[in-house]
Amino acid sequence: MMIDLIRHGDVAGRKHVARGRTDVPLSDAGWQQLQAVKQVIGHVDQIATSPLKRCRLFAESCDEPVLVLPDMQEIDFGDWEDKSADEVEDQVLLHRFFDDPCDFQAPNGEAFDMFSRRVLAAWEVWLESEAAEHRVLLAHGCVIRVILAHLLGMPSESFWNLVIDPAGWTRVSCLQGEKPRVLFINRSVESSCKE
Repeated sequence: MMIDLIRHGDVAGRKHVARGRTDVPLSDAGWQQLQAVKQVIGHVDQIATSPLKRCRLFAESCDEPVLVLPDMQEIDFGDWEDKSADEVEDQVLLHRFFDDPCDFQAPNGEAFDMFSRRVLAAWEVWLESEAAEHRVLLAHGCVIRVILAHLLGMPSESFWNLVIDPAGWTRVSCLQGEKPRVLFINRSVESSCKE
């Protein structure tokens, strides 16, 4: 089985803020980014998606069957939602999040360990479901990082070493009886077209 993990494209609204559960749609550029990635990937057997608009609406615009996975939503940043790093009042907590998110929880937000557990539980259930040979998961930066950190056996303090750009495309091979293998991370359409 082949799985393509794709982060949503650029979104409408302010740049460089914590979106989390804030349900904003893709910008026009974000739609174009995802259309370009989807064109390179081609037809797949299934598209699973976060329920948030910036993922779900694009997935529903494709011809393939769509499965909405509520547990693939981005982490809830609580009081930090829609704020830039400079706008966060507790800079010590913010730096702790970037140093090692494992024990992190934004004020009135979701604890990182709970977030990781729900994402990985949903990932395992999805992997075991149906016999789709080529799947896409359209999700968020932190969701994809959690999955990759798990697959690569990375410690939580290395979480932010994984760069996942808007419309970044990651491929995982899941051959029966073998551990999943990460074939590439955060590929852009421009780089894949040059190969």
